[in-house]
Amino acid sequence: MAMCYNSVMRIVQLAPNLISRVDQLRALAADPGAEVYLDPDAVDLEAWNHVGDPLCEALLGLMSRRKLMGGDIYANARTLEAEGVSEAVAFFADVEAVPSWLDFETLRPGASMGRRNPVGMLFGMHGGLPFTYIDPSTAEVMGSTGRFARDGDYRRRFWETATGFAGALDVDGMMPGGERWIQWVRIRFLHTMIRMGILRGGQWPLGDVAMPISQVASAATAHIFGPYRVGIVRYLGGVVTPEEADSFALMWRWVARIEGANNQLLGRTHAEQFELQAREHRFLYGRTEKAREMTAALIDGSAKMKAFVLPRRVHSALVRQILSEQMVQTLPGRDVPGDLGVPPDPLGENAVKALALGLKGLNQVTRLRPVRRLADANGQALLDRIIERGLDGIEAEYRGTPVAGKPTDQ
Repeated sequence: MAMCYNSVMRIVQLAPNLISRVDQLRALAADPGAEVYLDPDAVDLEAWNHVGDPLCEALLGLMSRRKLMGGDIYANARTLEAEGVSEAVAFFADVEAVPSWLDFETLRPGASMGRRNPVGMLFGMHGGLPFTYIDPSTAEVMGSTGRFARDGDYRRRFWETATGFAGALDVDGMMPGGERWIQWVRIRFLHTMIRMGILRGGQWPLGDVAMPISQVASAATAHIFGPYRVGIVRYLGGVVTPEEADSFALMWRWVARIEGANNQLLGRTHAEQFELQAREHRFLYGRTEKAREMTAALIDGSAKMKAFVLPRRVHSALVRQILSEQMVQTLPGRDVPGDLGVPPDPLGENAVKALALGLKGLNQVTRLRPVRRLADANGQALLDRIIERGLDGIEAEYRGTPVAGKPTDQ
């Protein structure tokens, strides 16, 4: 049975009832800034997992047909919006819509916490990226682009990803039209280019269960890069208040919304967000060889980076520690590090615990108001400098990488 998603033809056999549900949710996802909420238990995760980003797909499909994918894609899209082109107008209406649950002032405590904890921020991806691999589709997508895989340019891809993570700590810049917000819009373009490229290639192996970079996969990152990374900051000795933790969680709900995740999958409150995220993680969870391969590649790649100056064994032990059931929170009873192929290493893990204990002692100085103010005032610039050096002074380029030898950004 053929299902046409704008410029992307996806051939897959789905049950008629599921097709109807998917079509309804695609219509909701194509409604700019829509806020239609349900009880978390009533959200149709199965159908949402077959929905991508209709608004962005429509815009990039049009731009591809008009040969506008060269140069600055964001600027080209804004030109189309100024000309009144419906696909561009609808896309920017969606990505600029501020949800009813968001007050930018409440994001400032969490941003301050991130700025004064650069160690926790930089090591956050040691847990955050493998956590996303619990979704077989995400692991498959990440492997298909090759950049985080064993023979990819891991170091470059790591620092490009870090630009968005650090940018989210700039609250003013994360408002619609802000420099950091534009950065995340470019990342949304990137994700859509990859999705469309994979589907055009006709080799997507998981079409019966998911769209590449689906709505559920996109929404499920809100916990992974929000509350879960707060746990990593705390594990590595960071001092975090409950207000700061809630604020940081809200920022990543906003990032997920910028990235196209529908409000129905994100929730209106912290309690709804956690309940939805736990359902999404349980729904997505799968143990795959691709996930184990990608996790091993992350550990290998991190061990080769000068920024971390730690042997592979310590990186592996850290990943195992921070992916424990207690740290993950949303997957009780699951052995996440074991399923990702990270073996127990009591000696290595004890070394990591000792390192974390030492960092905890050092971080107590951030309780002093003068130190706190100094770290807050300079933390953003420090992270930006570290990332700029990691990128060798060459700005991050958010363009779709080839999949199976075929370009995705044309």
